[in-house]
Amino acid sequence: MTEQVYTFDDELVIATPEHVELYFVLASIGNRFIAAFIDHVIQVIAILAVSLVVYVSNLKFPDWEFNKWLAAASILFSFGIYVGYFALFETLWSGQTPGKRWLKLRVIRDDGRPIGFFEATVRNLIRILDMMPPAPLPSYAVGVMTIILSPQSKRVGDYIAGTVVVKERSTEAPPLKEIISLSEAEARYLRKTPEKTFSANLRQLSKEEVTAVEMFMRRRYDLSVDARAQLATRLASTLCNRLKIDPGLMSTEDLIEEIDRQYKVQSKYFD
Repeated sequence: MTEQVYTFDDELVIATPEHVELYFVLASIGNRFIAAFIDHVIQVIAILAVSLVVYVSNLKFPDWEFNKWLAAASILFSFGIYVGYFALFETLWSGQTPGKRWLKLRVIRDDGRPIGFFEATVRNLIRILDMMPPAPLPSYAVGVMTIILSPQSKRVGDYIAGTVVVKERSTEAPPLKEIISLSEAEARYLRKTPEKTFSANLRQLSKEEVTAVEMFMRRRYDLSVDARAQLATRLASTLCNRLKIDPGLMSTEDLIEEIDRQYKVQSKYFD
């Protein structure tokens, strides 16, 4: 089985073959534009610094033969900065450039994993198309329109490279490697049966009840202790009535967790 990708409001949700869901907040156009502006400013400063070195060298040594080679090298270096800046940083910094790091943005693959040299290079080779029309300055009109029309806020380069730009959660987002390790640990948990359990046909659950379970599992730690307990009690009572489960078998949250675990295991066999 392959990953399933869908969007929910401004979030990208990736369901792995182990039925583990990874949630990423999609980067907004505004944040992406500011990050790109910062990166372009850095590019311009670097190119101007190289040009200044050549200019000073020509002033001090106007007849020096080496100046010709220095000028040629500066042109190649400036071209390299223009073409390779984004690909280099996104490869070395796991999907980030200085601008993206400042705005807490990151480029990831469609499956939620870190990008590599190939994805970073491909998406940035197509950047020239996203920057069209070029006069008088690159407007990114094509890229902006593509992002607006895309459900996953992708520009043309993202479609070609199979990538997406997300915003890191400053208070709770671990590094991508940790996210992957956590998802693998959760997958092991899904295959693990607790000491107390029950047998239920979870096809009986309505779409709304399944959504309620998923939302509770996802948001419960954002609730206060009392609100979390009250919500768990109401939800567990509804589920027990629907599935004919003894409510005294385990605690309300353990029961909801077990229903969520069993549903993720059983749902892959649903039509």
